[in-house]
Amino acid sequence: MSLPFELYKNHKSITLWSWKTQRRLKETDEFIEELYNKYIHATHCELCNKEFKSTKDRQMEHCHETGIFRNIVCNKCNQLKRDVKFRKDNTSGYKGISKKIKKDCKQGFTWQFQVRVNGKTKTIKSNNDLDKLVAFADKWKLENNYHT
Repeated sequence: MSLPFELYKNHKSITLWSWKTQRRLKETDEFIEELYNKYIHATHCELCNKEFKSTKDRQMEHCHETGIFRNIVCNKCNQLKRDVKFRKDNTSGYKGISKKIKKDCKQGFTWQFQVRVNGKTKTIKSNNDLDKLVAFADKWKLENNYHT
């Protein structure tokens, strides 16, 4: 079976090393070998069926908590998964909402709801009331089919 894309010389060894060390994939060596073969032959996203035009279009979607593989997906579907890690500056306990120092506010800060769109962080709304912003964020995510 021919490959849908041209791979560089050490693609396999570098990819397997990355999956085991950087992404902490918790699978057997045999499963990882099978997964690699599935990955290099994948031509479409397993979630939205978007066609991959290059090797950079594909992502190995996995659980960040357990390291267990789930799907081979496009970049957009990978970003929309729920288990994306909290930002370091997040003190709200809610994904996408963090505190922003604002000296002109009575309390000295405001809460900011941010999302990642096409690889860039975008502020959707700011509010002094965390509960109201959480309610807004939940509604916004549902209406916009956004899952991070």
